[in-house]
Amino acid sequence: MKKIRIGHATAYARDRYSHATDLVSRGEINYICFETMSEVTMSSTKVSNFGKKNPRLFDPNLEARLQPILKDCMEKGIKIISNQGWMDPIGAAERLAEIAREQGVKCKIAAVYNNKDTMQVLLEKNVGFQDIPQHIRDFDRDKVLCAEVYFGADGIKEALEQGADVVLTTRIVDSALYLGPLAYEFGWDLDDPQLAAKGSTIGHLMECGCQVSGGTFADPGYKEVEDLGHLGAPIVEVTEEYVHLTKVPGSGGTVCPASVTEQMLYEITDPACYILPNVVIDFRGIQFRQVEKDVVEVTGFRGRPKPEKLKVLVGFLEGYMNEQMVAWNGEGAMERAELCKKVLKDRFEVVGFHPKEFRMDYVGINSVAREVTPKEAQAFHPWEVILRLACKDESKRMCDLLKEEVDSLANNGPSFSGKVGTFGAQTRVIIGMRSALIDREDACEQVLYLET
Repeated sequence: MKKIRIGHATAYARDRYSHATDLVSRGEINYICFETMSEVTMSSTKVSNFGKKNPRLFDPNLEARLQPILKDCMEKGIKIISNQGWMDPIGAAERLAEIAREQGVKCKIAAVYNNKDTMQVLLEKNVGFQDIPQHIRDFDRDKVLCAEVYFGADGIKEALEQGADVVLTTRIVDSALYLGPLAYEFGWDLDDPQLAAKGSTIGHLMECGCQVSGGTFADPGYKEVEDLGHLGAPIVEVTEEYVHLTKVPGSGGTVCPASVTEQMLYEITDPACYILPNVVIDFRGIQFRQVEKDVVEVTGFRGRPKPEKLKVLVGFLEGYMNEQMVAWNGEGAMERAELCKKVLKDRFEVVGFHPKEFRMDYVGINSVAREVTPKEAQAFHPWEVILRLACKDESKRMCDLLKEEVDSLANNGPSFSGKVGTFGAQTRVIIGMRSALIDREDACEQVLYLET
């Protein structure tokens, strides 16, 4: 009976690297998958590369992730599937080919990319711009950062059929990282809704990495997770007869029906209608059964035919924001913080600070729940308090005013006003995200091959 084991190494752009080494050395896997994107990845990459002579539009951590494991993977016959190509999968493939040659490794690398200009399609057909602000709808191309199609597993399956050892893709749905190799290994027709639902459900459960093996699941006193500091990367074992979720042997964490259920419900809207490029999944029939410690069986896969259109994520420059924090401690800390709010409100009138959006709240008291924070919590007078101020506006200068007034508190505000340095202390760009739908014929997924 054919048995395929796939390990998940990373769940997003800044996930830790060590899972990959564990999977390759101890996971007994056939495939290793790297998911390195979030919704904002493409746009933020464009922003960070503004003005650069040779912009690098694939995952900047490509070398750090793949260099340590590439030789071992090729020697053990482990295939690598990753969306680290981002906006330049061909460039990513070329860089990996250089690494392979440096290591004396023979391999075939596939780059899965979109051969059509999606932004041009949107502009020509005026598709999906109804939810985008007017100044973007007026086709200000300088503000539109990217328009990326969510592809499915077809390109990955094609690459594997052509003998690829490594597949680097552009934007695809995360679950396709698993549907592709499973469809290839078991000869599944991607137009079969039940098989596509099976592979995509497996992919959805695996795509967020250690979330399924205890990460984000732990809640002391309610849901205990053993050795959270040494979480084990998840592994899925698939045959024609069963699907088992587990993790790297001897590692921390837990794989149980509860942790798997939480992951299944993560980032979906209607559980009966989870729309993906290859299938529409109905999760209502899914069942989880604990087979043994840290091994969960998954059954009940159901799907409907794939949608007529493909989703496009449009990223654009929405404006600017600034965030400031001021801290006080000791007796009277809250009273000094309240006085500071009044001082700042007066100063805002003087300097004309009237941003489109603005908020002031107290970290640890009402900065998260805001309006729904219980009144008794807001009446609490702590020994130390941090006042958080944040603004958003289309004008960078307007946002800069907030920093200037908070900086001036050092010798113009209440006693012992201490500014807290944060990531947002400088005015920064806000990336807006909107979705659109395009016809399938307006997207063209192609595969390019490199051999070392």
